[in-house]
Parts: sequence; C-alpha cells; structure tokens
Amino acid sequence: MLVLTPEPLQTAAERAFFGELSRWDTGASIRAAVVASVPLVDGPLGRRQSDAVLLVPEGIAVIRVVEVSRQSGVVTASPEGPWSIAPESGPSQVLQLGGGGSSPLDGLMRAGMDTAVKLRRAGLEPGRIARLTVLVGEVTGLVPADGDLGEGDHVATLEPRSLLLAFARASRHAGVDNPRLWTTADVRAALLALELPGRGPTVEELNGESFPYSPYVLRRPQLLTPAAMAASPLVADPASSPPAQAEAPGAAVPGAAVPGAAVPGAAVAGAPDPLTATGVARAVAASVASAHAAAVSAAAPPRPVPNLTGQRDTVAVDGPAAPPTADAGIGGLFPAATSHPTEPAGPPRTAVQPVVPRAQEPPPRPPLSPAWGAPMADGPVDDGDRDSGRRRWGLVIAAAVAVLVVVCGVAVWLLASGDPDDGSGRDGTAAAPTTEAGPAPGDVLAAGSTRFTVEGVQVDETCDGHAYGDVAAFLEANACVGLSRALYSASVEGAPVVVSVSRVTMADPATARELRALADSNGSGNVSDLLREGVTFDGAPAKLADAEYASAVSGATVTIVESSWSDPARAGSAGAVDAVATAAFALPVPPSR
Repeated sequence: MLVLTPEPLQTAAERAFFGELSRWDTGASIRAAVVASVPLVDGPLGRRQSDAVLLVPEGIAVIRVVEVSRQSGVVTASPEGPWSIAPESGPSQVLQLGGGGSSPLDGLMRAGMDTAVKLRRAGLEPGRIARLTVLVGEVTGLVPADGDLGEGDHVATLEPRSLLLAFARASRHAGVDNPRLWTTADVRAALLALELPGRGPTVEELNGESFPYSPYVLRRPQLLTPAAMAASPLVADPASSPPAQAEAPGAAVPGAAVPGAAVPGAAVAGAPDPLTATGVARAVAASVASAHAAAVSAAAPPRPVPNLTGQRDTVAVDGPAAPPTADAGIGGLFPAATSHPTEPAGPPRTAVQPVVPRAQEPPPRPPLSPAWGAPMADGPVDDGDRDSGRRRWGLVIAAAVAVLVVVCGVAVWLLASGDPDDGSGRDGTAAAPTTEAGPAPGDVLAAGSTRFTVEGVQVDETCDGHAYGDVAAFLEANACVGLSRALYSASVEGAPVVVSVSRVTMADPATARELRALADSNGSGNVSDLLREGVTFDGAPAKLADAEYASAVSGATVTIVESSWSDPARAGSAGAVDAVATAAFALPVPPSR
C-alpha cells in the first residue's frame, strides 16, 4: 500500500491511521492501493467531511478518520440515525465523535458527491464511490461485525484485519458495473483533480500497486460507455431474431432500431450496423490494442424505454407533424430502407436574403456534399463568399500566430531577467525561503491514548556518522538524502518512557526496503538515536536499554521507532512499552532539508 501524506497531519486520529498504514509494506503483498491525505473541510465551523481518499484498481472511496474520546466499548453503527457505544458495564450511550456528531455518514455522503463533481469536471468518470469510516480509540468491537452498512458505507477500527476487510469491501462496491480498471494515468489525473498538494505518485510506484500502465487517461465517459456495451451487449444479433411481423403489437424487436436513437448505418441497405454488440466489441478491442484513447468517440445507444412508442429525438417547430415510426434517424436524415408515403414537405421557414446582381455570374457548381458538414444548397455557390471566408480564416490564423510570438517573447524575457541560481527575485532582493513547521521542544502531541512531549529534534543532510554496525556500512555505500530525528518522553502506567523516532529518506524505494530489512535483522546495528549522540533532558536515561523496536517503509522513507522505560526500577510491562512504539509511528519529525 502506498501512503501519501504531503502535508503535516492535523489530528491525532489521522496520525494514528496513517501511522498504522505506514507500517504496511508498499506494493501488492498486503493490499494494492493508494491512500492519500486529501481532507475536505466544509461549513463556517470548518468541520471535516472526509480526511483521505482510497484508490484501488477497481475504483475509489472517501475515508473519514474519527476519534472516539472519553468512551470505550462496542460501537453499534447503523446506516440511519446516531451511532451508540456500549461499555463493558452499564447501559448503551450515544457515541461522541471527535469534531462533533454521533454519525459521520452525512458528511461522508457530501464528500463523495464533492469528489464525484471534481473528477467529472476534470473529465474523469469516477463510477461508484464507496465511503469508509475508521474509528480510532478504545473501541473493543463493532456491530455489525464485518462493518458493512450497505449501499457503499463501511466502518472499521484501527486493527489491521478490520482495515483490510473494509478496504476489500469498498473495492468490491466500487468495482460493480465498472467496465475498466483505473490505470496509472487515471490515478495521477484524479489526484491532480482532487488538488493533492506536493508531489504525486510516480508511474513506477502505481505499477507496484497493481494499477495497469497507460499513458492516456481512459476513464472518460465517451470511452467507458463502449466498454460497458462490449461487456454487457444491449443489442441482439439481428440474424437470430424472428421477422417483425411475427411479433406481438408493441413488442420490441431484437436487433431493430432503438426508439429515440440515431441509426447511422440505416441509410445503406445491407450495411452492418456499427452499434451492434459485435461492432462495439471490435472497436473497443482495437482502441485498447492501439493504446490511443482518443480514437474511441462513439457513444452507446440509449436503452429502449418500455411501453413507449413513437419516441423521437427531434422536435418539429412550426412545421408539419412528422410520421410516427417511418423515420429511424435524426429528423429524417437517415431514412429506413423501407420507405413510407409521406405528405409533401412545404417550403422551409427560413429568411431569404436578397440576391445581389453580379456583372457576370459564374457557371453553376454542384452543391456541397453533406460529408463536409455544410447544408446542401439549391443554387450556385458564391466564390466571393468563399474567398471572404478564406480571408477571415487567414486573419484569425495570423492573429493567433502573432499572439503566440508575443507570449513566447515575454516568457523568454522573464527567464533571462533573473539568475535562477542565486534565488533572487526580479527586483534583486533575496527571496524568502519557504519552510514547513515541525515539532519543537516542549510541544505536547497525542498519539493513540498517550500524550508525548518533544524533548529534542535534529535534521541532517547526510547519514554519515549517524549510524553504527552494518547499517552504517550500508549507508556509506548507499547515501541517504535526508535524516530527521526526534526524541519524545511520555508516561505509561505511571512510569516514564523515552521514545526515539528516526526517518531516513533514501534515493529510491528499493534502497529504502533494503535498509529496513537490514535494520530489522538482529545484531546489524541501527540508525543512531539522539540519546546515543548526546541529546538529553531532565529525567532522561543515559541510553535506550531493552528498547522495543518497530520499523516501517513508505516509498523511499524508512521510519524506525525505539521505545524504552526511562527508569529500569520503575519499568512496566513489555506489552505496554511495545504499544507505545506502535503509537509513535504517528508522531511527526522535522521536515528534511
């Protein structure tokens, strides 16, 4: 699973959720998916409607991560009404979610609609969007146990099995009636449309998450419709249908023209209908084989409406009534093979411009062919009008070329007016560097049910001298591109705990996975924690003794967490300090330079 958190997370529930996902390995070994932090805030109070989006090859889902505070027990979720929580002893209570409310479903519904609108504005067809709620806190169980509320709503806890089940059910819901998987180009275009800040995922990373490669965005409405027709044909084979005379009155004839749909091939007797299931399947197969998405532009014919006869797709205005069924095309442009007697058409209701006499009339020319997109005229074509149109197009093209030359000149001047290496602005003053805020000593942050105090932070551009053992040798041969570390203190079971969080950014994800595998091995050394390099605070131990270890990799970044009791004489259980190491994955470190 690929986790994308380009900006600092705002809530403890978000940090716990993404911290859990960052412990999973990238790729399809656990779950092929992309989870991106794209929060949606609505209303004057700034309430969260959703916190993230889940992208899988089958579709998309919106995620809301909420914290259950000051309550514990089994949560009963329902598709309507408030949710409840039942402690081990005592009556059931209304669930109190962090940020307000007792059910996140209304906000998630609005988030799903907002996501669909943004994607469709960008030309993407999202299909069915699932909705997932993740509960963070002391939740001991769920009702229903599988978290499926129906109609695309799912709920899960922070436990890995519950999350994996919810992801699988959301994928199945989004994949219903989906004729085409999401490709690498589709995912990148969707994250751009949803305004994901920072760098998006690379094609290689998306390939590793089982998204099929495509250089083109294929989730276009005009491309998905023929694909759906090929997967589920709507028109039967005309050869297998009985004659129309044998059908009951008003019955639909398989393979006949669908009422209200244009039949381009009906004008030529005996020509195959390009909108049959066989024709569409061949067209879609040719489009996929050529990897050219723009080549498919045909739209699917509408489904026949039962018990509705004489349906037309044009409306006659101030003219004679059109025959009810003789016209199988658009306004009679494509008459059926069997002609029917109709009333003679009257003169067209159009304004006639006065004819300007010319000194010498040119010989009559044949009317323009409809294939050129122009209406056929009854009289000769005026060369003067044609020359005038050509002159107008020439002026338009000349003006466009002039504007393009001016824009290119301005762009070249702007690029040449400043030195890109000295970081100066156009006026010669130094540009202010942009930095992201990180944790500072004295800050108190919550992760899970524990509150941590920042005791020290440090950022280094190199890992040289900041590791030991085989890990140090590996980092000398494979230089890291950034090292960010933080030291935290906390109180667990009434005893002090010290926690070290180190994040190493490597040159590529493959090297990051090698580093993690080496650091996870016993006796291979590790990245030095800040205590080992002399950073201390009041009540700090001299070193991490009998520390619990945890690691995770996300892309090219390796996170290593170590937690230990500060005072061995007051040490608690190993399970408690190990839980602290797990929760510490959500703790931030300063951003790398």
